[in-house]
Amino acid sequence: MLEEFHGFDQNDKMDAASFEKFKEKMRRAAAQIKAIKREETKRKKKEEELVKILLRFIKTSDKKDLVLLISRTLERNIPANFILAAVLLGNEDVQKEVGEYLMLKMPSDQDSNLAQNLNDSNDPKSTALIFFNEDKSLPLKVRIEVDHWIKGLIYQASESPTRLLDTAYDIVEVNRDESQQGKLQPKEISQFEDKPEIQVEKVASRALVLLMSHVIFDFLKQNGIEEDIVKLKEFSEFLLKGILTKTQEDLENRKELGGEVI
Repeated sequence: MLEEFHGFDQNDKMDAASFEKFKEKMRRAAAQIKAIKREETKRKKKEEELVKILLRFIKTSDKKDLVLLISRTLERNIPANFILAAVLLGNEDVQKEVGEYLMLKMPSDQDSNLAQNLNDSNDPKSTALIFFNEDKSLPLKVRIEVDHWIKGLIYQASESPTRLLDTAYDIVEVNRDESQQGKLQPKEISQFEDKPEIQVEKVASRALVLLMSHVIFDFLKQNGIEEDIVKLKEFSEFLLKGILTKTQEDLENRKELGGEVI
């Protein structure tokens, strides 16, 4: 075959061997590209089906507050699989319709221990997690279902990490002093005072935090438990921040190892 190329010489055996290696690399690259395209097509089809499930729920559900919160997350282009993973807790109608689309792999030890790791952090909001992990007065069924829900969120975050990280944050303006204090809203100042230095900061999506806290609130209410919605918002915000941080770390590790990133 190589004799067909102009200028080929029998003395150029090393060049011919190098060219064969190059062709093999090209064949492998073409196969990888084809596999990636197939995977992208599968992911797109899955996303379309999951969006349809969410839209049907929006049209048929009488849970108006939940429907509004789901609509807001869809408007943010947050991956449908993550939205559904958030909605699954306590919503059996959605659980039945989702079926195989959100089948979960067995979580790793790292996933299973995420809540405990957050509990051990120095963030004062970590005490919110104790409500689910250490309050033995809660029914075992409730603690198990919440734990499974958290693991599901972690796993679904790993399915579309790049897109989730691109959409699951809000960008807010804060002044430097309040940013250092962990506050996210700039204070009002007199026109005679020096204006604080404003900077941009990323925070966990308010739409997702409200959706998650609302889902937990409804789930607890179904089980005869009344809980402070403010506490549940703190829990949801802290949990979402932990999931996004873990997703970012896993994404960076995959890039270092040369893995595919979606």
